[in-house]
Amino acid sequence: MTKTVLLAGAAVALALTSSAYAAGHMSAAGVRGNAQHVVHAPPPGLTTLYDQNIGDSGYGYFSQTLSSYPQYDEYLADDFKVPAGHTWKVKEVDTTSFYYIGSGPAHSVNVLFWKNKGGLPKSDPLVECDNITPKSDVGGAYQLKLPKSCKVHLHGGTKATTYWVTVQANMDGINTSGYWAWTTNLTVKGNPAAGWWYGGGVGVPQQCITGWGSFPDCVGSSQDLAFALLGTDS
Repeated sequence: MTKTVLLAGAAVALALTSSAYAAGHMSAAGVRGNAQHVVHAPPPGLTTLYDQNIGDSGYGYFSQTLSSYPQYDEYLADDFKVPAGHTWKVKEVDTTSFYYIGSGPAHSVNVLFWKNKGGLPKSDPLVECDNITPKSDVGGAYQLKLPKSCKVHLHGGTKATTYWVTVQANMDGINTSGYWAWTTNLTVKGNPAAGWWYGGGVGVPQQCITGWGSFPDCVGSSQDLAFALLGTDS
């Protein structure tokens, strides 16, 4: 049985009008909120492969689709390394994250994995697991069990190999579910987080609209995203 430990208070959000939200979102601005930091013990047979659910900055950035504002859809991603000679079979992805201007829930969540190209995710996902119902959703902090139909086998090769993971909530928007923000860490491991605002938006640098851009280029600061990977290591 999975044990859940709540380490922090409930998620909070600042009250903003829809016009103020749109202005901030179009400029790729983040939002302040305190996510519930939830630690999930690995289910039987699984282990924690990678964990950077630490160093909560109290700040988050949106990674979501919006049925009410599809022009603001975006991906965020962060990198990790599979050690040389190892194969990771990822079965679960956990995030520290929160709902904003609304209490959710997301009607589903997408998880994508990408190969690395020049310190950013490649343009096409390696594996895409869409429309997952969270196993646990504590104020937007997710425990996401990947479906058996979506197999994630990541190989370390002859040297440690970098991959990227995206978590993207499918939300309705400001008048219903609100928005979903992925909490950032102040300590950067490997490359800074990356973003792709493929829906566009005023003020977003062009390189972050047409493809992946690093956080320093897209939002003006170097940060990581809070997540953990669970599965098996062979």
